[in-house]
Amino acid sequence: MKLIVDMWHPAGVNFYKNAIRILGNEYCCNPEFLVLRRGRLIQILQKECPDVPFTVIGQHKTSMLSKILDLARRDLRVLYHLRHREFSVATCIGGLSISPVAWLLRKPSVIFEDDIDPRAGFWLYRHFSTRVVLPSHIPVNGRNIFKYSGFKELAYLHPNYFEPQKESLKRYGLENCDFVFIREVSSSSLNYRDLVMGQLSKICPYLKALGFKIVLSLEEKSLREQFEEECIILEEPVEDIFSLLHFATLTISSGDTMARESCMLGTPVIYTGGREMAINKELERKGCFFKVEGESQILGVIMKIIEDGIKKQTIEAITYAIQYEWEDTTKVIVDNLLEVANQVSREAGS
Repeated sequence: MKLIVDMWHPAGVNFYKNAIRILGNEYCCNPEFLVLRRGRLIQILQKECPDVPFTVIGQHKTSMLSKILDLARRDLRVLYHLRHREFSVATCIGGLSISPVAWLLRKPSVIFEDDIDPRAGFWLYRHFSTRVVLPSHIPVNGRNIFKYSGFKELAYLHPNYFEPQKESLKRYGLENCDFVFIREVSSSSLNYRDLVMGQLSKICPYLKALGFKIVLSLEEKSLREQFEEECIILEEPVEDIFSLLHFATLTISSGDTMARESCMLGTPVIYTGGREMAINKELERKGCFFKVEGESQILGVIMKIIEDGIKKQTIEAITYAIQYEWEDTTKVIVDNLLEVANQVSREAGS
């Protein structure tokens, strides 16, 4: 099987890496990555999937207009790149680029998604895609919609693939639960364009007064000097970042992916990104995901998590859900890609 994986974001590397390994080792799959130049995506890809060939197509843009214009331009470049190549199936997280191209080439595409906003984009690639695979929490159905129970983050944080390493704490002079992990994403992202980062300067002294160390992951590097005296500032990419998340008392994150990652690792999260996302509702119901707005609300939830022992409750709730409620997302990826590729092969042979 020849597999084309369109890679737009560093999180996509984590999502696909275990499935790529299984498909290669057990099913003789021959993958190729198409990569958008974005941050340290290429370096992360080379580290996690060193044997997989890749082609860089396009550059990540920050403004709305440039994103729209570059999307069309990149589609044409991807189409030109793939027009004479034989492949079995194409895949991506969010299919606004690869699914229309695959459709034009009369090839199947399997698109994985957990965020259907903006709806216009989802509607567009949904109708070009052979199959769209969504977590069961997403309120959409249709002929090519396939659901699974779980989260995309379990593709790499499921216990079948990840075990936190306590030794990682020594590198930063930390101990189990003596620190808070904070993630601030860049406001240049379309999803977080209205994000206000000024709250960070008030939260850090509050946490220090409570006796916590602070581990800070900054996408906006211009803020580094402002916080480097009172925080441990990570240099991305961080090899043991998920171990740090696991051993933190709590996480404060303006990025929704890291907020869910924290929960999957048994650490309660205060989400400050401001987005209303269906995928987060189940975690809110389990009492480990707290969506807040405003400084005073954040400080109140910090105290609630500490005083009510929410860390212990989160570990118990997530451990139970992984064992009895949620699927291994990597297996979901492998099964869906194989099913579509085999179906096309059968149709071609009939």
